[in-house]
Amino acid sequence: MKYNYQKGVGLVEVLVALILLAVAVLGFAALQLRAVDASLEASKQVLALTIARDLAERMRANPQAVRDGNYSVGAVSVPTSEVIATVGNAANIAEQDLNNAAVQAKNNGMNLSVSNCPTGATRQCIYVAWEETSLSGSQGVEACIKDGVYVKGSHCLFLEAY
Repeated sequence: MKYNYQKGVGLVEVLVALILLAVAVLGFAALQLRAVDASLEASKQVLALTIARDLAERMRANPQAVRDGNYSVGAVSVPTSEVIATVGNAANIAEQDLNNAAVQAKNNGMNLSVSNCPTGATRQCIYVAWEETSLSGSQGVEACIKDGVYVKGSHCLFLEAY
């Protein structure tokens, strides 16, 4: 009598193949989740850079207010009333520019600060932060940049303005 010791081996091979396929699919799914997170972070960075560039261009258009220090205010608070178009002196225009930028940042879940750059006190930088990074807390811009280096885990950027 002849015995067949190969019964069920094909089933084991199929199960091993399915386990390998499952591991590969899980790895791919994890990569997809990381890619989505990176894409969301990149879109926030682009939006923050757009807000900072807009304010930087407004500062360049109002050099008298920059010289007078009207833009160097630290954390920019969001106005409680509607921002109305202003004409007149450089200080009023600077205040309107800061208010517009603060509203734009708030509407996108961000906060804003204008302060000296870490590269030197002669230049001003616009800081924009989002998610849990706050520029208005006790740390100020050091929640974003400390000793000229981005703080690990912070969600922010800065743009040298003037």
